[in-house]
Amino acid sequence: MSNDLHVRPAGAETALRPMHAGDVAAMHQLSRQMSWPHRLEDCRQLFELGAGSVAVDAAGLTIGVGLRWSFGGVGTIGLVLVAPDRQGSGIGRALMTALIADSGSRALMLNATAEGLGLYKTLGFVATGSVRQHQARFDEAPALPHVADVAVRRAVPADHAALCALDAASFGADRSVLIDRLLANGEAWLVERAGRPAGFAMLRPFGRGTIIGPIVAPDEHEAIALVACAARAAPIGVLRVDIDAEAEGLAAWLTAAGLPAIDTATIMLRGRWPEIRRGPRRFGLALQAWG
Repeated sequence: MSNDLHVRPAGAETALRPMHAGDVAAMHQLSRQMSWPHRLEDCRQLFELGAGSVAVDAAGLTIGVGLRWSFGGVGTIGLVLVAPDRQGSGIGRALMTALIADSGSRALMLNATAEGLGLYKTLGFVATGSVRQHQARFDEAPALPHVADVAVRRAVPADHAALCALDAASFGADRSVLIDRLLANGEAWLVERAGRPAGFAMLRPFGRGTIIGPIVAPDEHEAIALVACAARAAPIGVLRVDIDAEAEGLAAWLTAAGLPAIDTATIMLRGRWPEIRRGPRRFGLALQAWG
């Protein structure tokens, strides 16, 4: 989003303007009011990798935010937050309308909460699936269930380009800037086929603890093996994994490992998403905001 975008009218008491770095603290406060887990550094990273709109009231107080990310010809929308005492007054719709307009002709993806589902449908988004959030707090290392005999190794810097290519093949667009940034903050494991990287999983700090994702693999057995390696390396505390709801084997394994599903989001698309050809499958999300 260009920084010279004019302030947009949003109602008698509110106006929209482009988000800037000075708004990150206010975004973090809104996320805390909504009991979302994002740390200040998570909010800063989300902003630095994307662009956003801010809703302000007549006194200049930030009462809503929304972010978008562009990946070539597609994009994602997330972290659309409205202050609890201002909800139901059209601010969420105004933010979403601005984010869609600023995304141009890109196909868009978002993961909707139950509360936002109706609004997104009226804005042209169509439900295409769901995501399950698996999460638990561990006071000691979890006892992990059996894992199929799959050779997994830690990724090294020389693997980064291959991991970006695997992510692009499973997501439908190049997200190299995102993947490189996540790799700088975390670590990854990969599986190989015929001596070439064929899948990977990442572990990094997020929210109340750590998160595993993205998870990309040729099949579900390899996805589980990758997640197991990442889970073994996770520090004591909260561990989160957001997975495609169709990955029933991975879901069962996570539940058996003490990571039950605690929430579900609806995957929604607006526009025509690039066709995903046969190849590695995206079993787990980088983050619900990014898909």
